[in-house]
Parts: sequence; C-alpha cells; structure tokens
Amino acid sequence: MSRAENEKIPKEVKTGVTLASIGQSCFNKDWMLQLNQPEQIDNFICLICRQVTNNAIEINCPQHQVLDMSPIVGENCLKQFLNANPNSCPIQFHNGCLYAQTKIAQRQIDSLKVICPLQFEQNSLLSTQGRQQGGEENERIMCDFKGKIKELKNHLDNVCPLKLFDCWYKPFGCEYSCHKHKLQDHLSSEVKFHFDLAVKLVRTLQEEIKQLQLQPQLNEKMNDNNEVLINENVLLKKKAQQLQAVILEMEKENLKKDIELKSKIIELRQKELLEKDNEMKKTQRELLKLRADIETMRKDELQKKDEKINQDIHNLSEKEEKNDDTLLSSNVKHYSSTCSFDLFCASSKLLKTFNGHTNAVWGIDYSTFDDFRVWDVETAKQIQILNGHTSGVWCVKFSPYHRNCHGGSHRGNVICSSSQDKTIRFWDFETAKEFQVLNEHTNFVGGFEFSPFNNGRYLCSGGWDRTIRLWDVDTFKTLHVFNGHTNAVWCVDFSPLQSNNNSNINNSVGVIGGNGYNICSGSFDNTICIWDIETVKELAVFKGHDHYVCSIKYSPFETNILCSGANNIHLWDIRSKKEIQIFKGHTSQVWAVTYPPFVTSNDGSSSSITNSCGNIICSGSWDNTIRFWDVRANKQLFMIKGENKDNGICFLQFSPLRNKKNQIKSANHKLFFKRSKNLLISSLKMVLFVVNDKRTNIICLFLAFFMILLIRFWLLFNH
Repeated sequence: MSRAENEKIPKEVKTGVTLASIGQSCFNKDWMLQLNQPEQIDNFICLICRQVTNNAIEINCPQHQVLDMSPIVGENCLKQFLNANPNSCPIQFHNGCLYAQTKIAQRQIDSLKVICPLQFEQNSLLSTQGRQQGGEENERIMCDFKGKIKELKNHLDNVCPLKLFDCWYKPFGCEYSCHKHKLQDHLSSEVKFHFDLAVKLVRTLQEEIKQLQLQPQLNEKMNDNNEVLINENVLLKKKAQQLQAVILEMEKENLKKDIELKSKIIELRQKELLEKDNEMKKTQRELLKLRADIETMRKDELQKKDEKINQDIHNLSEKEEKNDDTLLSSNVKHYSSTCSFDLFCASSKLLKTFNGHTNAVWGIDYSTFDDFRVWDVETAKQIQILNGHTSGVWCVKFSPYHRNCHGGSHRGNVICSSSQDKTIRFWDFETAKEFQVLNEHTNFVGGFEFSPFNNGRYLCSGGWDRTIRLWDVDTFKTLHVFNGHTNAVWCVDFSPLQSNNNSNINNSVGVIGGNGYNICSGSFDNTICIWDIETVKELAVFKGHDHYVCSIKYSPFETNILCSGANNIHLWDIRSKKEIQIFKGHTSQVWAVTYPPFVTSNDGSSSSITNSCGNIICSGSWDNTIRFWDVRANKQLFMIKGENKDNGICFLQFSPLRNKKNQIKSANHKLFFKRSKNLLISSLKMVLFVVNDKRTNIICLFLAFFMILLIRFWLLFNH
C-alpha cells in the first residue's frame, strides 16, 4: 500500500483492507489467505510491497530473463517506486526499466476467492482490542460474503451490511459515519448539534453577503489606487525615455570618437603599407636589374662554354674513370657526372626502339656494372626476363645493398620489384630466380626507395593500404609502419642528410631509422607527409595539390627543398612548411619529376664547372611531353614532345649509361663504355625507345603500353 493510503487507515487496523484501498494498492496477503492456500498466491506477490499484486505489471528487462518466474509488481507500487527512483528498475539497479501489464496474471488474481474486506477489518480490530461486553457482541453486525475479487466491488457498493453511511448533515459540517441501521439513532440524539451547525453555516453565509455588498466600495478604492499607479507609471516612462535619449547621445559621441580614432589608425597603416609597397617595388626593380645582369653574364658564359665544351667533357670523363667506385657509392655523388643542358636541348633525338613487353611497364632502373644489362642497347634485344609476380609490376630497382657486397649468398646484381599482387620481391639476376618475398602490405604496393645511408640497407615502400613501411633488407623484416594518409600512397623518397653530420655511409640507425634523415610520401589524398625516421613522428603535411601526388623528389643539393608532381609541379620549403613555387604548363597528370644532372660554367674553364642541378627540374606527364623548368626564373626552358601513339609519359630517370670506347672485345659481346649522362623515360605504350645524340651521347629510353591498360588501371583504382 502507498504511504498516503496507510495514513488514512487507523493505526490499529493499518494492515487491514479498507474500502478505499480496493482497486488501488496491492491486496493484504493475510486477507487473501483467509480462503486461499499460500501456493495459490505465491506467483502473484508484488516485488516492492510483498503483498498480493493488484493491477499486475510484468517486468520485461533483458537483464532478468534468466529468472525462473516472471517478476510482477502492483501498478500503484511501481508508480511510487518510479517517482522516487526515475528510470530505474525495482529488481536490481540499472537504467531503462521495461514493463507492461499482464492481463493473464490479473485474470487469475481476480478469480481468487476472498471474504468481505470490511468483515476482515472488523475481525482484525477485535483481535487487537479484545472482546467487549456481551451486549455489544450481540449487537455486532456480520457480513458473510465469500466470493471472487472481481465480484467485490458490486458487493461493497450495493449489498454489504457493514458499509458505512455519512450523516445527512455532512454538508453542514458533521463528519459522523455509521452503519445504516444506526443512522436514525444518530439523527435523533444529535438534533441540537445539527441545529448549531446549521445556524453556524447561516451566519457564515450572512458574513459573505456583507462582504459582497462592500465589494463595490473596495473596487472603487482600488480603481483610485490604480489611477495613481498609472500616473506614476507614465511619469516613470517619461523619465526612462529621457534617460534613454541621454544614453543614445553619449553612445553616439563615443562612436564618433571611436570612428575618428580608427580612421587615424587606418590612415597610419595605409601610409606604412604604401611605404612598404614602395620598398618592395624598389627591391623588385633591383632584382630585375640583377637578373638582367645575371642573364647577360650567362649569355657570355654560354658563348665561352660552346668553344670549350668538348675539352670540359674530356676532363670530366677522365676524372670519373679515376673515381668510379667512389661515385657509385652515393646518390648525391652520382650527379657529379654531368653534361651541358643547352647542348642536350639542341641535339637529342630518337635512336632505337625496344620491343618485347606484353603488358604495362611502370618502372625502369639501370645497372652500373659492365657485365649486366636487361636490354642490349646496341642490338635492341632482351637479355633477361623475370617471372613470378601474379599481377602488374609498378616499380623496379637494383639493390645497392647487395651490389655493395652485402646480402650473404646473393651478393652482386639483385633486382627489387613491387607489384599490385601486394608483394615486394628480390631476384638474383644471374639465376633469374626469386629468393625473397615481402608480403606484409594488405593492398597494392606502389613506389619504393633504398636508403642513401648504410649502403642502402633499408627500404621504404608505399602501399594502397594507406601505409608507409620501413624494411631491413638484411633481415627482410618490417622496422616500422607509418600511418596517416587517408588514401593510397603512390610514391616515397629518402631525404639527403638533414644535419652537418657527413658520416652518412654508416649512419647508426638506432631503433628504426637513420639519425638526420627523413622520409616523404605522396598520396592519392592530394597530400605529402614528412616523417622523421629516428622518432617515427610526422613532421609536416603539405596540402595544396589539386590532384593525386604521383611523384616526389628531394633536391640532391638543397636538403630543405622538395619537388612534387600532380596536375602541376610544386616546390616546397620543408623548413617553413610552405609552397614556394608552382610550375604550370602540363595539360594532364604529372607522373614523374626529377633533378637533371646539367652543369654551368662560371668562367668558361673546365676547372670551374659547377653543378646547377638544383636550378633545373625535369617532369613527365600523360600529356606526352617532357619539360625542363628553370627554378630561379620560374619558367619552362625546354620541352620534348613524344609521338601521339605514346599516350603519355609515366616515368623518367637520369642514369649513367656508357658510350662506346673500343670495339667489341670478345665473343661474348660485352661492350666497354665511357660514362655519360642519360635520361630514362617510360610512356603509356608497350614499346621501348632509345634516344641518342652522337656529340653528347645522351640516351633516352621510352617505355609505354596501350591505352586500354590505362583504362584498366583507373577502373581498378575506382573499385
């Protein structure tokens, strides 16, 4: 039962059943046991008050489905519990209690037989107070009702002799109630009391009438007071309006002062800007003058250089032959073998075509050993073919680590390749057999690079699984996985040494990477990420490309300059983390960028030739052109236009091939070459081209494949 209902019941019959409680609180268990056995009511006990449930509610929370029996509570008990404990459960503490009425249980409860609740209440009262005089016992009224609970309401309303009736004078204030046969005795014995109640009510009504008669006068006084208040309110409104006007005037004056002050500040700033603008224009004029002077000096140097270029090349060749092993040990030293850019522009032409590939060719590399060639440049014939990948090959390179007499039984000529079969494979060129597979990428493997330190012992690869992986080529194990890109990683590159420590040949790698070296990665999410190898932290993210980043290259001479290719060529300053230049001209995706090994001369002598690789960028694009760009002047210097059937350029690289020095020496047709600079280029057709010039010995290799392979590539990427 509820607390409010318990307070209505006299203390001596608090556990009994009253007429008010029928249909509201749960039924008294003692009352129900008068005509029922305990096992008949055990399944209908309320979990809250432990009495027999009235208006049964079943608890359906998933947390209690393991219980053997369905937990039920009384409707009134559940309401009181939820008011005190919102959104809770009466069985155990948890949120979101689920419950519903159970009509089956309520029908069974309604079918239980009971005695009259008023008779039970009377019996309970007698048991607590003891029996009274015999005369009173004879006068006691008894109710012999024994029926179902659903019949109880009709019995109590119409039949029960124990039903109490209110006194007729209850409207006048009499609170007496008794059985029907005693009501007449009460009326007869309490006539004076009832008369006094009637007189009291009449007097109360008379007082109310007087108050109503005086109400108009009170209303008039209130109206007068209201008029006074209204007048005061009008005066207050006028004063408020006057104050508002004063405040507005003050605000206007303050605004005028602020505007005047800001105007003065703006004028001062405009003067400062004009002064700075004049200074900038003056600086620009000086720069233009300096550029004109430099251009004049450059023309003079070119005139002198044309007269002595053959002598310069001869001197450089002799110097390189003496320092061959030293030049091959470093990527930066690799560029010390150079040629004239102007001579290259004036004399390059197509020499040979290589046929043999039957599918897409996305990568090329060169070997610096006299006894190793995949293609014979002289006969244009294939020397070796390596089979093993189960899908397209994206990138190939010679392993510098094995070339430098490392790698155990596989020292010498080892080729590394990446493929869309999710693997990186190492091949022994002599036996044409695969001896190691790296298969931890979960999607296509794009570009990869060998480290410029520790003799190329470490390999960095980018995959379409959005990761960059750093590998130990000696143990063929992953050292670290760099995560951060949101789309496929297509290209990676190692930076030059980022500190004054020049002992980079045997740089201590520490946990996973070389101290002083970084990795950059280009992705189809249109960004470039810079990673510190030693701390494995992301140092910078370059955003600004309007398309996929398909090629990236560190400047070999400016350690803080990075070049990238998308729809245009972008130049980035790693220190300031900003884009410093953009080169526009290509009409399609740029798939390759690199720094060409061209030289300029300061005084015309061969001894004063200096490397200017950092000032020229070479790029290849699907628009079927190769373009050379001047970094200082931010303009295009030269363009090589391929044939329309080539369908675009997808890879290019400058490499040290060798020119003929002597005739064929022996029956095995090994050729001896003199070192020079060459441009390797792959296009979107299945033919290999070689471009050479008799004066400069510049060789260009063009690899290509049919346009249908391009369509297959894009379908695969979109899928």
